[in-house]
Amino acid sequence: MGLKSSLAGLAMAVPMALGHGVHDHHPLGPIERRDLNHCHKEFSEESFVKRTLEIHGKELHRLRRDLGLENEQEEQDNPIHKRSYITVSQINHKSNKTVTKTTDPTTLFSTSGACIMMPIVDQGPLYVQGEQIRKDNTEGQAGVKMTLAIQVVDYKTCTPVPNAYVDIWSSNSTGIYVGVQGYPGMGDPNDAGMLKGTALRGIQPTDSHGIALFDTLVPGHYDGRATHIHAITYLGATKQPNNTITGGKAAHVGQIYFDQPFLANLDKVAPYNANKMKVVPNVNDFLFMMGANGDDPIVSYAFVGDKLEDGVFGWIRFGINQARSENVSPAAWMTSSGGVMNPNGPVGKMNGGGMGGGFGGGFGGGAKKKGGQRKMRIRDSALDEDN
Repeated sequence: MGLKSSLAGLAMAVPMALGHGVHDHHPLGPIERRDLNHCHKEFSEESFVKRTLEIHGKELHRLRRDLGLENEQEEQDNPIHKRSYITVSQINHKSNKTVTKTTDPTTLFSTSGACIMMPIVDQGPLYVQGEQIRKDNTEGQAGVKMTLAIQVVDYKTCTPVPNAYVDIWSSNSTGIYVGVQGYPGMGDPNDAGMLKGTALRGIQPTDSHGIALFDTLVPGHYDGRATHIHAITYLGATKQPNNTITGGKAAHVGQIYFDQPFLANLDKVAPYNANKMKVVPNVNDFLFMMGANGDDPIVSYAFVGDKLEDGVFGWIRFGINQARSENVSPAAWMTSSGGVMNPNGPVGKMNGGGMGGGFGGGFGGGAKKKGGQRKMRIRDSALDEDN
């Protein structure tokens, strides 16, 4: 039997092996579930099987080498790879589900598969802390409307994380972020009015199913990065009377991406077709490459109507480590009297140098390093599970 056939059989056997109950000869006490048969769907999901193949594959290669049945060249000829950013970019995330504005979001995640930890990446230089708790963050901006459902689950237990706060922010249809002053490529650096902007920024709590819902827009592209939405998940934060949050910790910092064919069609629609900035494909984006090696940060989606212009319903699951606490350094704070730049934030420290070209959230594919750039913080969170 070939190596790949052996591994495939091994992966298929995992649910059966895990499903065997433990013999217990003590009849007294409460009856407790002793098997994992209820996880059959999750264990059969493609991403779970691939991860299982990767783990067991490494051990099988080691055992075969120890027995003299395989050498390093044979191992190279039969690699066991986790999902790569190339294969992730080739997946079609468009769903054939019938999705409307009244769709129960919990049904969207019924086939989302096994729980995998989403990659933790840099927050980017354009985060504004102190934004409002609100579902609709569009503020009348032009673009394709998108209802975005983000489900937050504990990656160890695969159980929803309720009462978390998800903070999202993105560029508008022409690739511009508002709310931060002085970042190259994002409007007039001398325009203090940029600090008053709050469009496409907002916070939502997760419900009992761990789902936070936003009415937002599909962001536009800009030079230096693939099209994306930023998100920070806060645990233990407190809602204030002014409808903001304070305290708690940032347990997860991530970015959400889109299918390349979807984006190509988006750029044919007004006002996206007026955006003349360079398009950076997902596979040329450094943060996408790091985040999609083993995980899938691309949103699943369905059209609300018959065409793209009618709007989109998107959904994605964040598997997080609730024990983590990430450092967050905002570019600015939103206060009761307006936006205030953080002199020690990523933009405040640029001192007129920085990255240039509008790298709103990290270094994109082909980005040239310039003086004063901040240090990138990327983790392979599937392997980095410390506290």
